[in-house]
Amino acid sequence: MEEIIVAIYYIFALVVAILVLKSYRKGTESAKKLGIAMLMNFLMIGTYTLNLTSGYLIIKSIGCSLTFTLMDLMLFFYYDYAMAFVGWENRTPKWIKIAFGAYIFIDGIFMMINPFDQVAVSYMHESFGDGYILTYVPQIPFHIHTAFDMMMIAATIILLSLKCGETPRVYRKRYYGPIIGMLLAVVINFVYLAGIIPFDMDPTILLYVFVGFLLYFYTFNYLPSVTLTITRNMILEYLKDPIILFDYEGRLADHSAGLDELMPGMEFKNGSLTIEEFMQKQKFMGMNGTDINQEFDWQTVENGKPKTYQCQFCCMKDSKGKLIGKLFVFHDVTASRQTYFELENSMLFDAVTGFYNKESFYTQIPQWRNPEFFPVSFAVCNVDGLRAMNEAYGTVYGDGVMRQIARYIRRRVGKDTFCAKLDNGDLVVVLEQTNNLDAGDIMEAIKAEIMDFYDKMPVTIEYGIATKEDADTSVEKLMQDARSNMMNKKMLKEKSASSSIVNSLKQTLCESDYQTEEHVERTRKMAARLGKEMGLPDAEIGKLELLAALHDIGKVAIPQDIIKKKGKLTPEERAIIEQHTVKGYRIAKSSPELGDIADGILCHHEKWDGTGYPNGLKGEEIPLIARVISAVDSHDVMVNDRPYHKAMPEKDAIAELRRCSGTQFDPHVVEVFTKMLEREDLPQQEMEALAASYTEADTDERTGV
Repeated sequence: MEEIIVAIYYIFALVVAILVLKSYRKGTESAKKLGIAMLMNFLMIGTYTLNLTSGYLIIKSIGCSLTFTLMDLMLFFYYDYAMAFVGWENRTPKWIKIAFGAYIFIDGIFMMINPFDQVAVSYMHESFGDGYILTYVPQIPFHIHTAFDMMMIAATIILLSLKCGETPRVYRKRYYGPIIGMLLAVVINFVYLAGIIPFDMDPTILLYVFVGFLLYFYTFNYLPSVTLTITRNMILEYLKDPIILFDYEGRLADHSAGLDELMPGMEFKNGSLTIEEFMQKQKFMGMNGTDINQEFDWQTVENGKPKTYQCQFCCMKDSKGKLIGKLFVFHDVTASRQTYFELENSMLFDAVTGFYNKESFYTQIPQWRNPEFFPVSFAVCNVDGLRAMNEAYGTVYGDGVMRQIARYIRRRVGKDTFCAKLDNGDLVVVLEQTNNLDAGDIMEAIKAEIMDFYDKMPVTIEYGIATKEDADTSVEKLMQDARSNMMNKKMLKEKSASSSIVNSLKQTLCESDYQTEEHVERTRKMAARLGKEMGLPDAEIGKLELLAALHDIGKVAIPQDIIKKKGKLTPEERAIIEQHTVKGYRIAKSSPELGDIADGILCHHEKWDGTGYPNGLKGEEIPLIARVISAVDSHDVMVNDRPYHKAMPEKDAIAELRRCSGTQFDPHVVEVFTKMLEREDLPQQEMEALAASYTEADTDERTGV
């Protein structure tokens, strides 16, 4: 029997030795302190077995004394470990550890003297197998020793209890085990010392092994083994992302709270739901089977609002690759997708008008090089005086005007037409498969609607159009032409901020020549009408209007006595006055606003037959706008009073134009112009009579064809 008891002590010693090694391998500060305490426990068992196995009284006595001293050290290191375990090393006064250490030293001296002079504890012999063991007869020092041990146990229990009070309820069991183990050791030790239940051997020696095991378990194995269910429940309860878990057979294992609200009509509670039924009822359009890990979007309606969830589907497998379950995790990405959409819009669209921004426009240019979109008309428009409007009323007002204009444009051209806002408040409307004339009609309608809306406020727009009809002309060049055309029109508006240079030149010209504001305005309107009649693009019509106003601007550099001379000019005077085309060309070239009409100013006195000046150009060598202005200006001079002649009837002016067709004027220009004049200005009877009076021979003779 005694061999079995000794074997039990050795087995316990072996268990403690294993725990010592495992504690040291953890490498943490608290693990090392627990390892030291367990080492003391191991040595304590070893010294106590001397009491069981030795046949000499002195060795048994020394073994008992060493056991008591090692018990002091073991409990001290349990206390030291407990402080590290609960994180109170900096919250506990250091003098307590110093006092405990000092007493252990004194108690150790008494215990080492005891085998030679039993001052702390006397012994009684109790039979044990064929021999005997020593039992304790406590004396005062031993009672103090016992009280000190109880004090260190109490201090350790207090530390664990205080930490327990600070810990969430679900984790308090981590501290219950060590507390119960230590209390049990105290009770057994009290029962043994009091002799209430007679034991021949000290049971607390083995009980402290049990306490050490509890401390090790609850330090290193409690969280992964005991709190697994708690953690799982907490994750399912508190995780915002809905989760549903199926086992390896495809049956519902568990799900998070709130999944019933997200997927109404699903039976999650009875546990009979299979993954196939789940898939069939939810109809995940983006999911590709249930055998591979994947992500997909799932749209649903929650509380009457559309929701987008990003679903992560995972086939969970063990270390050997065997399936252990299938997991769905639903993450609400509605807000993030909306934020991304808004960010994307801010990168593509203008915030004020809702049109595409400049960067988006330039990225789209390559598509309009495709002939399937020809003709493509690019209309550039701008609010007149937008900068002054912002300065006077504030940018909020200016932005409101831009939004309103954008609405009228969008309403007229439709949602599929590409519109963009460029620099300086320019808006571009890209009209695919739309020729120049049709594009002009659309923009005129928009312009009229805006004028009607702002009938009591000075808000108007001006536009310019350029049309791509072949692959040779670049979109960039067309945009430049359209904007130049728009600026030309702006310069002709009295209230336009861009018109100051034009108004100044017009005023100077009127003061230095016989022509008046009325002549300029009549010529401008007539040139625009004729340009439209000829089917000229909007850009050319804009140039015509500006050229009509400023074609004689070079006369400001001619001496006034020659300009206003009533009699016949001398050859020298004629040569001087003919220089006004060159001087006008130089004036226009020096101004960026007038550069587009410089060639027209230079050539407006060239003649179709090559007899004009200053360069004697012939036929189509003369710019078209100069040929048009030549005819329009001559017509206005003929039908209106001037200081040197009286106005002639319209029919005579038409006859004169036809007479000079092919010599002074472009025949095609004259043909279109005269037909327009006859249609608009002559009674039908006069038109018929006039037409009858011209025979084919007469026409040939007068035109010189």
